[in-house]
Amino acid sequence: MCANLNSKFGIQLLAVIMAGGIGERFWPLSTPDRPKQLLPFGVDGKTLIEDAVDRIRPLTATENIWIATSETLKPLLNKLNLCPENQVLAEPSRRNTAGALTFATSHILAKYGNDASNYVMAVFTADHRISPVDKFLEAVKKIVEFVSNNPSLGVMGIVPTRPETGYGYIESAEEIENGIKKVTKFHEKPTFEKAKEYVKKGNYFWNSGMFFWKLETFLNELKLASPVHYETIFKLKEALMENNQDKIKEIFNSLPDISIDYALMERSPNIVMVKAEFFWDDLGSWTSLERIFPADKNGNILQGNCITEQTSNTIIYNAENERITVATLGVNNLVIAVAGNTVLVMDKEKAQNIKTLLSKYKNMG
Repeated sequence: MCANLNSKFGIQLLAVIMAGGIGERFWPLSTPDRPKQLLPFGVDGKTLIEDAVDRIRPLTATENIWIATSETLKPLLNKLNLCPENQVLAEPSRRNTAGALTFATSHILAKYGNDASNYVMAVFTADHRISPVDKFLEAVKKIVEFVSNNPSLGVMGIVPTRPETGYGYIESAEEIENGIKKVTKFHEKPTFEKAKEYVKKGNYFWNSGMFFWKLETFLNELKLASPVHYETIFKLKEALMENNQDKIKEIFNSLPDISIDYALMERSPNIVMVKAEFFWDDLGSWTSLERIFPADKNGNILQGNCITEQTSNTIIYNAENERITVATLGVNNLVIAVAGNTVLVMDKEKAQNIKTLLSKYKNMG
């Protein structure tokens, strides 16, 4: 384990966990009231967000942890006692990751003041699986040390283990020092053929969505790349100091709905990446459970009350164990999920297209 960075390196590390999404590709298990980060897909059956917070506890004190989420989820997250309640931030509306980090930064400045030169912000996600933790902590330590001493924006790049089409990629150049590389370009989710090219080349990495920067650097770069987000931070800070909730909502809701990748990272010339070699998965669909749960001898992932016969390569997740048994006979390559009063049966190959079905479900009334 790496020592607490605040004490060992004299770095005031502030951890911001983005936890505002829903994770609709895990419907019907994930819903607006129980999004992906609150599902028990973490280590030892913990929720993913509990797993995320436990993972970063060796890096900084609990009072330095902030969670950006929605008004709906704030009460649920407060019950978990992951950080101080006033640092579970309820965004007035959904404005993507650029909005989430604008909101979090305004609260941090309202608490600590405008002199941000001594603070490093580490941005984590609430719904990923990572192991082993010691390698994760080692990578964080490297990038935090670098950005604390250089005016760069950092991102964690994961060494790809397969030609994945569900992730964005980071193209890197030469190594600067100790696993830190210069980033030349961000690439959108590729075709399968393009993903195979990326993996073969060796200088392309999965974009983990984890970012690191000195607050001073972040503000300077944001001012150039996206003035509207930069200006909104200080407008929100002023409204927060006045405790003017109506003004906070009005200001925040005026932001465009764009990602921090588009608003800042793809526009800045000062991006570096830490090469990370550990298991990482953003759990983007039902089929990702094949990478975190063990399969039986027939390649089935079985969670909950179920019985199978002549069934292979199938994922069964039954969240209604006390009242429903899932039984299968002679099926292959399916996802079967039971949650509440809904049963999903789907070809595994269609897992990324589940939002089309969910849209029809929502329109039913």
